Amino acid sequence: MNFKKLVHQLKLNRLRSFVIACVITISVTTLNAQTNSSFIIPARGFSSGSPASIWENSLITGNGTMGALVMGQPYNETVILSHAKLYIPLNEPKQLINQASRLTEIQTLLLEGKYQEAAKIPTQQRDIEGFNIGRDPFIPAFDIKIEQPASTIKNYLRTVNYESGEANVNWTDSTGTFKRTVFVSRPDSVIVLSIKGNGKINCSIRFSQRPIEAKQVQFVSQGIANMQTNASSQWLTYRSEFKNKYTGGLQGYEGVGRIILKGGKTRVEQGKLVISQADEVLLLVKINPSYNYSTSQIPLLKAELLAKSTNYDELLTRHAQIHGELFNRAKLDLSSADSDKVLNTEEMLLKAKKQVPLAQIEKMFDAGRYNIISAMGTNPPNLQGIWSGTWTAPWSADFTHDGNVQSAIASVLSGNMPELMSAYFNYHERNLATYRDNARLLFGTRGIHVPAHTSTTGTDTDFGEIWCLSLWTGGAGWTANSFYDYYLYTGDHEFLAKHAYPFMKEAAQFYEDFLKPGKDGKLVFNPSYSPENNPSNGTSQAAINSTMDVMIARQLLRNCIVAAQALNIDEGEIGIWKKMLLKLPEYKVATDGTLREWLWPDLEENHKHRHSSQLYALFDVADPLIINYPRLVNAVNRTIDEKMKFRIAEDGGEMSFGLVQLGLAAAHIGQAEKANQIVKWLSSKYWSTGMGSFHNVGNLFNTDISGGLPAVIIQMLAYSEPGLVSLIPALPKEWNKGKIEGVLLRGQIQVKSLSWNGKHVEVVLKSAVAQNIDLKFPKSIESISADRIKKAKYPAHPERYMLSLPAEEEVKIIVELE
Repeated sequence: MNFKKLVHQLKLNRLRSFVIACVITISVTTLNAQTNSSFIIPARGFSSGSPASIWENSLITGNGTMGALVMGQPYNETVILSHAKLYIPLNEPKQLINQASRLTEIQTLLLEGKYQEAAKIPTQQRDIEGFNIGRDPFIPAFDIKIEQPASTIKNYLRTVNYESGEANVNWTDSTGTFKRTVFVSRPDSVIVLSIKGNGKINCSIRFSQRPIEAKQVQFVSQGIANMQTNASSQWLTYRSEFKNKYTGGLQGYEGVGRIILKGGKTRVEQGKLVISQADEVLLLVKINPSYNYSTSQIPLLKAELLAKSTNYDELLTRHAQIHGELFNRAKLDLSSADSDKVLNTEEMLLKAKKQVPLAQIEKMFDAGRYNIISAMGTNPPNLQGIWSGTWTAPWSADFTHDGNVQSAIASVLSGNMPELMSAYFNYHERNLATYRDNARLLFGTRGIHVPAHTSTTGTDTDFGEIWCLSLWTGGAGWTANSFYDYYLYTGDHEFLAKHAYPFMKEAAQFYEDFLKPGKDGKLVFNPSYSPENNPSNGTSQAAINSTMDVMIARQLLRNCIVAAQALNIDEGEIGIWKKMLLKLPEYKVATDGTLREWLWPDLEENHKHRHSSQLYALFDVADPLIINYPRLVNAVNRTIDEKMKFRIAEDGGEMSFGLVQLGLAAAHIGQAEKANQIVKWLSSKYWSTGMGSFHNVGNLFNTDISGGLPAVIIQMLAYSEPGLVSLIPALPKEWNKGKIEGVLLRGQIQVKSLSWNGKHVEVVLKSAVAQNIDLKFPKSIESISADRIKKAKYPAHPERYMLSLPAEEEVKIIVELE
C-alpha cells in the first residue's frame, strides 16, 4: 500500500481527532469517573467506560451484509450504518490496457537491470490508451441520530456481547436507568435498535447523511446526485442517488426504518420522529442497494419490515442462535487473572503499554473472531470489514489481495467457521471472466490474473511507477490456495471438483504460458514483484524472480497435482506441472544469513519493510523444501529477527498484518517466544476502545488482524497438514497452563479440546473419517494414553506417535512430555 499518499490525510485525521477529543473532554472524564460495575459485563465480550469521540472507536455489530457503528453517547447518539455492496461508482468501466503488447520490452529492460525504466512502461501505456479509471470506493450508508434530554450522568458503561452480537450503551441519570442496544440480525436481515429503561423515554430519532468534511466535498459532489430523508408516522426513510450510472451497476441505495413503541406517542417535527413518554422504543431498519433508482424500493422495504416480529427478545433469540453458535465454536483460555478479565478496554489498553496481560490476548482472540463473523456474508471483509464512518476511506476500503484479505480470512477455517468462506469464493468466481481478461491483456497468457486491488470489479487499475502492482503475478495463485485449503479442512470432494480445482487449474495455466526458461534452464519470473518492497540497492519495486512469486507457483503446482490425482483427471497436465516444478528456482540464503527476497543475482535484501513476502511458504502449510532443511530454517529465523528489529525501532510500525505474516512464520518453525512477542504487539498496539482493529499503531480502522491474530494463536497451539497433527508446536513459557477448544485441522479433524499444564497435555480429537495420523509434539513423549485406538511409536522420532482415528468418534489422548 502507498503510505506516502496517506501522510497528509493521516495528519488531518489526527488533528480532527484531537479537536474532537478536546471538545468532549469534560463529558468523557465525567463518565469515566462515575463508571462502576452495576451494569452487566458480558462474559465473552468487553466493556468500555467512555463513549467514542471518533467513529473509529465505536462499538461494532454486523451480519455480514449490513453493519452498524455505535458511538455510545447517551444524549446525542450516532449510529453509523453500512451495507456491504455500497461502493460508489465513479468511473465508467473500460477495457484494461494492453500491457501484454509491451511485455517483451518490459522483460528486456528488466534483464538489462533497467528496473525503473521497465516500471514506467505500464503507466505510459495507460496514458496512451486513456485508461484513467480507479476502483469504486466503499462508503457509509447513513446515520441514525438519537437525541434525548441531557441530565446528570450518575453511571455509564458501553459493552458488546460477542455471543449475541449486541452493542449496548447503558447509563443512569436523574430520570432513570436506560439501555440502548443495537444488533444486526442474520436470519431477519434487519438492523435492530432498542431503547429500554425504568424511566419514561423521551427522544427524537432521524436518519441523516454522514457528515462531509471540507476535504471530502468534491468527492461527494462527484458521486452523489441527491439525498432525501423523510419522517412520517411510524416511518423513517433515506434515499441516495448516484450521479454515475452504468449498465448493470449500482445507481443508489435506500433505507427504511420502522418505529414500534410500547406506551407513549410520536409526532413528526422537522424531519424527525419525536417520541414522548414511551416505555420502550424499537427501531427496525433495512437497507437495499438500488440497481434501478427510478423505481423506489421503499414500499417493498416497508412491507418487509411490517412482516418482521416486533418483539425484541424474539428477534434476538433468532439471531443469537445463528451468530452465537458460530462464535461459540472456538474458545481460548490462557488461565489469565480474574482481575484482568473485568478491566474495561481503556484500562486494559493502558495496562498493556507496560505489560500485556494474558486476559488481553484472550479478549483479542474473541474480538477478532467476532469482527470477522460480523463482516463476512455478502463479500469477504474489505479493508474495513463492512464498516465505515468516512466518505474517503484509505485505499477506498477495497479488497487488497497482496496480503490484507488473506490476513482477514486467515482464521476462518482453523477458527471453525468454514461456511463463511463462501463469501470469499463467490466474490472471486463472480470476477473470473475479468481475471481471464487481465491475464490476456496484461501478460498475453491463458488462465487468470487476480490484481492486488479490486472492489466492484476484478479489473487491475494500479499502474504506478513506484507501486507497479500490475507486474505482480501471484494474486491468483495465492487465492487458489484458499480454495484448496477449504478442501483440505472439510474434505468436500464436490467443492474440489466444481470450484477449487477449476480455479487452481486456470491459475496454473497462467504460469504455463508466462514462465520461460533462462540460460540455466530454470524458469524465470519476469516481470516479478515482492509486495511492496524494493531491493536495498535500488529504488524500483519492479524485479525478477521475487521469492514470493516462486513460492506461490510452487505451492500452486503441487496442489494442482494432488487435486488432479484425487479427481483422477488431467493426466497430461500433471506431467506438465511436474516438469515445471523441477525447473523452478531454488530458495537461497543471503550473505547476511537471511532468506533471500529476490532470487536474482543483483538484487539485495531490504529488511526495513512492513511486508515479509519472502516468508510466504510458511504462512499456511509449511513448505517441506524449507522446513526439512536446517540451513533454510535458520535463514527464516534470521529474517524474522531482522524484521522484528525493524518493528522494534518503529514501535510496532505501520501495517499490522505484516506482523501476522511474521507470527505465522515464527510459529511454523517453532519459535515460540518470537511468536509470543508478535502476539503481544498485535494484542496491545492495534485496537480501538470499541475493539475494532487498526492498521497502524493506535489509528486507521482496518480488519486485517481481526482475522490474522487468532490465526497466529491457533497455529502456535495446533498445526496441521494432511496426515499430521502437531500440538503446542510454539507454546511460550508464559502460556504454562491453558486450553483451546473447537478449532479445526486439515484432514477433517476437530480439536474438541486441547489443554496443557506444564508437561501434561490432554487433547480430544474428532475425525470425520477413519484415518491414520502422525501426532507430533515439540518434545519427546514420555508416556501416551489413547483409549480404544491403535497407536505406534517411531523409534527414531520420540516426539511422534502414529494414531488410528475412527470416524465420527471423540478420542481422548493424554500425554506426558519429557
